[in-house]
Amino acid sequence: MVSHGRTYTIFSISIIAFFLSFFLSLGVGSVNVEFFTILRSVGEQIGINVGSVKYSDYIIVTQLREPEILGAAAVGASLGVGGAVIQSIFRNPISEPYITGVSSGATLGAVIAIVFGITVFGIFTLPIFAFIFAILIVSGVYVLSFRNGRTPPVVFLLTGIAISLFATSFVALLLYSKPALENRIFYWILGSLSGISWLDDMIVVPLVIVTSLILGSMYRQLNALQMGEIYAKSVGVNAEKSKLAAIGLTTVAVSACVSISGLIGFVGLIFPHVSRLLYGGSNKYVIPSSAILGATFLILSNDLAHLIIKGEVLPIGIITGIIGVPFFMILMAKISKRGYYSA
Repeated sequence: MVSHGRTYTIFSISIIAFFLSFFLSLGVGSVNVEFFTILRSVGEQIGINVGSVKYSDYIIVTQLREPEILGAAAVGASLGVGGAVIQSIFRNPISEPYITGVSSGATLGAVIAIVFGITVFGIFTLPIFAFIFAILIVSGVYVLSFRNGRTPPVVFLLTGIAISLFATSFVALLLYSKPALENRIFYWILGSLSGISWLDDMIVVPLVIVTSLILGSMYRQLNALQMGEIYAKSVGVNAEKSKLAAIGLTTVAVSACVSISGLIGFVGLIFPHVSRLLYGGSNKYVIPSSAILGATFLILSNDLAHLIIKGEVLPIGIITGIIGVPFFMILMAKISKRGYYSA
């Protein structure tokens, strides 16, 4: 049991680290922007005069980097919260939001839009198709998993894997039919935060905040589901309604984020575990912590994507994979020593 004093201390440090990473990342990119220039730009943006700033620097900070970093924070928070929720529902330490079919559905929608040159929604066609197909695939997984008035977690998990493989086969077929588009498609599949605009953020960020707050308020139901459906029913939790609500909210938030960023792995897998090591098993702390840590990690990963090759921006999925795999192995070794998932 973690003491309240230690909990608040760790949580406060996490929040400070998030805001520091957000602010300092405004200076990172192909053009370095000095600290006081960032300060002046943000000051002018919110109507506080802290000194003059060049127009070009102001545009770089407020119109190019701010929406990208805010988008990174939203995507990271959504994946972190989604991972905590999905792991609680499935009682499976290697689950993440993509296990429900969100990733394969979003990929299929995006690839269909790219391969067939669909532009019905203008520049928003690709994210809208990704969002719609992600929702459709997860809905299909839920319907196919329904058995005698409930969706058994194991059935849902296996159905999600099967449908994901089915969708991935269609993606492969479409790639094979249009090899000239492989570079564009693979760049989306590997994930990228470049080009996220204020308009994207205006849609996605409020959605992530609202769904995260609702899921956070459901921590008692999720804690009960963590103990198994029989236990949840014994303490008065409607297991099926709680699962449907939690999976639905997670799917909407993650689908929206994936639609603007592409696929970004490991965030939803790692940071719920880190949060449980820091705070214990209660989702009262795990969900907000996963949001903050996931957001901070993705902001810093985006910085690395800009810095590793001068003048180039690497797909962020490459960064999260390179960092995520060894980090996850170290994390699992610590968890094993503590007997966290031992029978």
